[in-house]
Amino acid sequence: KMVDDFWPAAVKMISDMGFLQSLQTFDKDNIPPATIKKIAEYTVKEDFQPDRVQKSSTAAWGLCMWVRAMETYDRVAKVVAPKKESLAEAEAAYQGVMEKLKEKRAELQKVLDELSALNEKLASLRQ
Repeated sequence: KMVDDFWPAAVKMISDMGFLQSLQTFDKDNIPPATIKKIAEYTVKEDFQPDRVQKSSTAAWGLCMWVRAMETYDRVAKVVAPKKESLAEAEAAYQGVMEKLKEKRAELQKVLDELSALNEKLASLRQ
């Protein structure tokens, strides 16, 4: 079975001065599903476990941790995203209800003011 040798490409990529910056600014919210699927194949392998990778290379350990973090983030984001949407909808509904409540309180205050004025007029007529 032929095995692809990614080492030359990996060395070139890692030696790039902007590599660390590219990891820090990576668009983790838009990782293609095919990429996540491919990553998931590696994260379960014994050779890709952080403690084992760290024995070989600290730099490789850091990349291993980063890849695993991206996979975990994607998995969690898929659970959280619908909840965020529900929260936004609930907050919008809440704001609408609060606006109506504010209007009703203003109407109530107007009625209470009119009632107070009528009570004062009634009290002055009784004297």
